[in-house]
Amino acid sequence: MKFNREDRFKKIGVKLLVFAASFLFGMLLFRTTHAQEANALLWKIEGKDLKKASYLYGTIHAICKDDFFLTDAVNAAQSETELTVMELDMDDPQLMMKMQQNSVNAEMKNISSEFTDEQKEIANAFFKANYGADLSQLGVVKPFALMSMVIQKSFPCTEMESYEMTFVKNAQDREVEVLGLETVEFQTSIFDNEPMAAQIKLLVTSISEFEEAKEDFAKMVESYKKQDLKALKQLMADSPEYADFEDILLNDRNADWIPKIGKFAAEKPTFFAVGAMHLAGEKGVIALLKEKGYKVTPVK
Repeated sequence: MKFNREDRFKKIGVKLLVFAASFLFGMLLFRTTHAQEANALLWKIEGKDLKKASYLYGTIHAICKDDFFLTDAVNAAQSETELTVMELDMDDPQLMMKMQQNSVNAEMKNISSEFTDEQKEIANAFFKANYGADLSQLGVVKPFALMSMVIQKSFPCTEMESYEMTFVKNAQDREVEVLGLETVEFQTSIFDNEPMAAQIKLLVTSISEFEEAKEDFAKMVESYKKQDLKALKQLMADSPEYADFEDILLNDRNADWIPKIGKFAAEKPTFFAVGAMHLAGEKGVIALLKEKGYKVTPVK
């Protein structure tokens, strides 16, 4: 059965949301396509024109404090590097301002009028209950940012930890520079070309399937703590319509990162930290680096 563009976007469902709505609040951008031969979040990059090894680490962008962990191997890898590179330049003092500016609709347009009455009722009830505001105020925010706000409330705890900010602090303590592979402007524009009606449907679906999002979050955290990329892949496989957005969310970005990773690593030993599911698959960062002649091996 074939779906039109809006139907495919709507049918991604909450599993894709839990993986993809990470931008404004650092939500859960876990992504994968195929399993790797080893369960590992930390990978060593050697060979080709590298004088010293660099490291690649797969993160979960938000995790409860009690579930947060870092192995001795990760700490050792950081200590061996002279540069930290993540998806975004996380120590940019203007980062939050840029996120806020780029997470609102053009000319501060309020999109509440584009919701059906039923959709507006569902959205307003959720946002008033959880944030004390409805679409008359929040409608100026892009749907992806509203979805991030929905997913934020699916976390089973109030105390969160951030791998990215932990790595930033480590770099700052060692007086190591922090840079990004992408810009805020790019990350916040990924869904801009999708129909607004489809984005709104996806937002309302995320609210309607809120309890399912909680269950999926728990499963993903469990798989992440086991460093099990295969299990993370299976969670995404439960939403087959995800394939329609695999390129814009994963493959195109992975391919764009490879020359940047190579350039950084050639200049100085670098600690790279990106969403864990960018690592896996035939078009994942690990495989693409190997295709370019690098030796990439798991570190436990």
